[in-house]
Amino acid sequence: MQMFKHFDRYLGRTVFVGTLFALLVLFSIDSIIDFINDIESVDDRGFTFGHVMLRLMFEMPQRLYEFMPTALLLGALIGLGGLAAKSELVALRSVGISKLRIVWSVLKVGAILIAISVWVGEMIVPTAQGYANSLSKSQVRGDKKDSIDESDIKKISLRSKYGIWVRDNNRYINAQEIYPDYRMRDIWIYELDEQYKLKRASFAKQAVYENNVWKLSDIKHSLISKSGVETVAAEEEHWERLVSIELFDVITVKPEYMGAVKLKKYISYLDDNELDSKRYQLAYYNRFAVPLSGLAMLLLAVPFVFRSARAGGLGQRIALGIVVAVVFNLVSRVLSNTSVVYDVPPFLGAFAPTIIVILIASIALRKMA
Repeated sequence: MQMFKHFDRYLGRTVFVGTLFALLVLFSIDSIIDFINDIESVDDRGFTFGHVMLRLMFEMPQRLYEFMPTALLLGALIGLGGLAAKSELVALRSVGISKLRIVWSVLKVGAILIAISVWVGEMIVPTAQGYANSLSKSQVRGDKKDSIDESDIKKISLRSKYGIWVRDNNRYINAQEIYPDYRMRDIWIYELDEQYKLKRASFAKQAVYENNVWKLSDIKHSLISKSGVETVAAEEEHWERLVSIELFDVITVKPEYMGAVKLKKYISYLDDNELDSKRYQLAYYNRFAVPLSGLAMLLLAVPFVFRSARAGGLGQRIALGIVVAVVFNLVSRVLSNTSVVYDVPPFLGAFAPTIIVILIASIALRKMA
């Protein structure tokens, strides 16, 4: 039993180090490309070097989430391939450790890394990507119709897991949930008088921008005066001014960057109101398909390592991993777009590539067992 613990730790450490190395390489390549693209926009779009570095920093959590499956594949090929090249895998098998037992040890460390990436994707990515989005669009200037004034950006005073706060003159707006199709839910609106004393507090269950006006539903007003507080309720109100559309485009986060819980709630809302939710369903299922694809990549890497145990160096294994990752990503994007355009079930569009990889890996593992 003690031998297996040492064996698990040794293999786990090998794959872990290989995965970190792969993440570092992927981070570096992608960041350099983005840096070059952004650095060309310095001055022309109002960017500074500090803006470029901040945006890269805010986008790092999303990169970690997206690159983890590919990094696991490369990490397993690099780590286990190195052991195979030194005949260490042969030595492990000679003492009675089966190939499937090796697969299990690799999957355990993969599950830990996947769990970390899922936590980052759910807890950090939505907020960080929102900051990156705001930072990028806040610097857009020129004659573009969708550009906004820098003073408008300063109206965003706070962004957190509790939503966003926006200041509009003497009015402060807090929206708990914001969606890209110009919808907000659970909105508090605080209005101050000229002496900055609260004169009215309003709460609306939801707000939708339609026909150039904001339609607020289930709204309640609390009017505050020296004589006391008066409450007024209305099923629906139309406001010409709430949050400007240009500013709204800055503060929203795409469905691909939303957490699973928020996506699930919004899908239920869209379905209840008979609205199209396919794009959000696809993003929701991808929150589970992407982590699963990481484990699928690990399963696929092990047979490759054993088949080429005595052939090929580090460069060849990395090239193999990159080809597999590129093909997988291309297939994933094609099926995702197909599910939206041609009315294919979003579940199938999200999980089909991963299921294909798992089937291929299962066949390969069965042949090598």
